[in-house]
Amino acid sequence: MISKILVIADGSAVSEQALIEAIHIGKIFNSTIICIHPMPRHDAVQVKAGKEIIDRYEAMVRGAGLAFEWLFVEDQPGPAAVKVAERRGVDLIVVGSLGEKGIKRKLIPSAPEYIVKNAGCDVYVVKKREPLF
Repeated sequence: MISKILVIADGSAVSEQALIEAIHIGKIFNSTIICIHPMPRHDAVQVKAGKEIIDRYEAMVRGAGLAFEWLFVEDQPGPAAVKVAERRGVDLIVVGSLGEKGIKRKLIPSAPEYIVKNAGCDVYVVKKREPLF
């Protein structure tokens, strides 16, 4: 039974792909979707931008007939997802991945990699899809 699914809401295309996958899974189990918007620091500009993203994601989730919860988290995406999942008893984290390779992957910390290594629940990594045309 998957009653709570967590998604990182950063507004990117791959984040929206992860949300869509979470909704598909959530509809099977009638799950609650919890979206977090991680921010390195809490300021008015980031909060406003984050609220716009959350509102869009909420419309998608509620439009699918599922319960929705959200929160801002002052942390990096990977650690934020792991901490919230643990505190809220999340059953599944669905996270988008850009699929970076080579030097870029070595230099930029990967949230999906951190989550897979540290989460106490199942993790579903959604790879970025390239357009067909």
